[in-house]
Amino acid sequence: MNKLLKIAQVFVFTILILLIAVFIWQFFDAYAKLLFIPLGVLSIYYLLIYLFAKLLQQNQSKIWFYIGIVFMIIPLLAFSLAYKPVLEFSYNILQTLGN
Repeated sequence: MNKLLKIAQVFVFTILILLIAVFIWQFFDAYAKLLFIPLGVLSIYYLLIYLFAKLLQQNQSKIWFYIGIVFMIIPLLAFSLAYKPVLEFSYNILQTLGN
């Protein structure tokens, strides 16, 4: 199996485990719901990366591997550097849906 495909599977599985953990955590802390939107976006994004890696499974080129790795790391950096605006956005969305 392709290395990029394996790495993408690990990312998708990890995000899904985090979603399950946040679902359980929301029963003890109401602010845990704020993590549903960013984790949902990340899960869809990594699922698309996984499908892209599966599509390019025949191409074992190093450049596609490095491009895939860069596209996997960019959202992690973006969410970790801008966690406050992301949580504020999630809070606003939840407030809008709650009304």
